[in-house]
Amino acid sequence: MENKKQSAILFYDGECGLCTRSVRFLLKNDRADALKFAPIQGETAQGYLSPTLREQLSTVIYYRSSQVADEGGHRFLRSEAILYALIDTGSFWQWPAKMARWLPLKWRDAVYDWVARNRHRFFTNGVCALPSGDEPVKLLP
Repeated sequence: MENKKQSAILFYDGECGLCTRSVRFLLKNDRADALKFAPIQGETAQGYLSPTLREQLSTVIYYRSSQVADEGGHRFLRSEAILYALIDTGSFWQWPAKMARWLPLKWRDAVYDWVARNRHRFFTNGVCALPSGDEPVKLLP
């Protein structure tokens, strides 16, 4: 039996400049090589997410597979998704993310929702090009 940790998948709005910048940041900081990425509008999302979740383009969704065969994966939304993805990178950013999890979820999601509502105003340049090189292996359709 292979003991290799399965990759987690972060689902993001593939048409959002903030989201693609966030993916680039996570790719750069994924020291644990734990993350893969897929747009909510893509093929991969159809296999993991319900139609209702695939319609929520302002919601980041993090799918973390279970290490136990009988259990399915765990899905985290919004601020929880971002914080768990940062924790799983194994980078310096795991520490601020762990501390931020001490804040009430209601507060964290309120900040997340405000940024999500205003993301197109803050990032008017549209979608940024995603990295090339070895990273495309981590980018799912």
